[in-house]
Amino acid sequence: MTGFRPPVIRTGDIVTVDEGRYCYGLGRLTLEVIEVGARERHTDGLWLNLRGVELRPSDGVRLRQRRVLVRLDAVRIRPGRLSRARRAGPLPPAPHLAARPAWTCTGCGAPWPCPVRRARLLTEYADSRLTLLVYLAGYLLDAAADLRHLPADELYARFLGWVT
Repeated sequence: MTGFRPPVIRTGDIVTVDEGRYCYGLGRLTLEVIEVGARERHTDGLWLNLRGVELRPSDGVRLRQRRVLVRLDAVRIRPGRLSRARRAGPLPPAPHLAARPAWTCTGCGAPWPCPVRRARLLTEYADSRLTLLVYLAGYLLDAAADLRHLPADELYARFLGWVT
């Protein structure tokens, strides 16, 4: 008897899934995996919860952190920078991403966006501060829901006020 053998997805892998084979979004999704969650069996197959950073397919620019549910038989996997490094030896320094719901940095533990992430964002978006502000405003909205105990002016300063 031959059955479907689900692929093994590891932290650091880059997965690509076509629209309709993941929840929730539009278009093809390319994601660098930072957390592998629980599997779920549904009537149409086996699905897996993932958390990762969405990558722009054309150039690999990191867009935003997402949680998605992907259908395992529709996932294409390739080793990412972190998974290749893991096979080669010790892990590189952790990326400076937001760990929710506390909004601390996964790399250094500082409030996110930490100084390292801010410097990287300023470099990445050097040609378009407006795009950077729109990008960070999305995170500000998510953080406001998680960090209700913080005053609005503090959240503004943390997420947007440093962009010059």
